Amino acid sequence: MMSSQVTVLYFGAAQEITGNPAESLNAGDTASLRKAIIEKYPAMSTVSFRMAVNRSLLREESVLRENDVVAILPPFQGG
Repeated sequence: MMSSQVTVLYFGAAQEITGNPAESLNAGDTASLRKAIIEKYPAMSTVSFRMAVNRSLLREESVLRENDVVAILPPFQGG
């Protein structure tokens, strides 16, 4: 599977854990991206987060294309 460079945006607890609002990572699909994020930031394994690709909330794993924007959406407090 081809790996694509994507922009990852972190929100809420994910941003607190990573210390970054955004970064570029390489991944072929959302499953490999999820794995890469948890390998880079082990504390992310304690957060159940959803992903949105190009502003569409995912219901299942998805192939990533070059320059996609992936939002990491942890559960929001009080919602």
